[in-house]
Amino acid sequence: MNKKTYLIEKAEKGLTIQQYLKQIAGFSNAQIRSMKFTENGICLGGQRVRVTTRLSEGDVLEVLLETKSSSSAHLLSFEQMPDILYEDADVIAVNKPAGMAVHPSHGHYQDTLANQLAYYFRKNTQQVEIHSIGRLDLETSGIVLFAKHRAAAARLSRQREDGRLQKTYLAICSGIFAEKNGTLNGAIAPLPGSLMKMCVSKDGKPAVTHYQVQKQYMEAALLQLTLETGRTHQIRVHMADAGHPLIGDRLYFADTDQKADVDAENCFTGIKRAALHASRICFYQPFEGKRITVEAPFPEDMKKCLFRDE
Repeated sequence: MNKKTYLIEKAEKGLTIQQYLKQIAGFSNAQIRSMKFTENGICLGGQRVRVTTRLSEGDVLEVLLETKSSSSAHLLSFEQMPDILYEDADVIAVNKPAGMAVHPSHGHYQDTLANQLAYYFRKNTQQVEIHSIGRLDLETSGIVLFAKHRAAAARLSRQREDGRLQKTYLAICSGIFAEKNGTLNGAIAPLPGSLMKMCVSKDGKPAVTHYQVQKQYMEAALLQLTLETGRTHQIRVHMADAGHPLIGDRLYFADTDQKADVDAENCFTGIKRAALHASRICFYQPFEGKRITVEAPFPEDMKKCLFRDE
């Protein structure tokens, strides 16, 4: 169980507990119903109460969230500690290395970030239901945010949808940029006949990528990017479509005119994947409302890539 405590303020007095939990604390009817049928699930001043009880200024309301679940029990432990950047009772942010999948899939049944977290939580005797809030491609390094239970996942997902949860990326893109910042908004759809690739298509889903050139090098540039949408391969597809594919991106590099001038395999040493890194995430603690910023260090392979071009 995960306990949440709320101090009732003057403006909230007179509300029923049901009204407070739904309107102020932001719980769903299903979550409140679960609390009602949990032993000591809703307490006022240490005593179990009904949701029809009215609140007074200075009251201390305590509720228990159900966090134990079998939904993550199937995960095998990958006996390697994750690189934890931030953790509290509700969320955990992990630095994913390039080449590691976020969740088990074909070919990756145990060597994933979720399996690492399963090992970490079991080692620390925590019973946690793992929910990733967004994912990263296999090749992409950087921050992945997880919720530890459904209530936190629901709130973080809402933040992601309304733009309060913001993720910033760094990418090394080929070519010389005439404009130091810009917005790419081509709709993205699966490429016909391909199992993996996406493309810009009028029949696709809306996608918006904002970029800013941090530093221009001889053959490439370091870009900072933010997304308004979260389409599959969005940054990789948009930059390739703009004629500036990511260095090391074997999947999309050959589709652009850059292949005549820059060889993705040989022009930069030390990078064997698409040069993309989720460097920062900003969100609000799902129950306390505090703004949290988490940063992941710039990866070594991308550093080597840039230093070679200086």
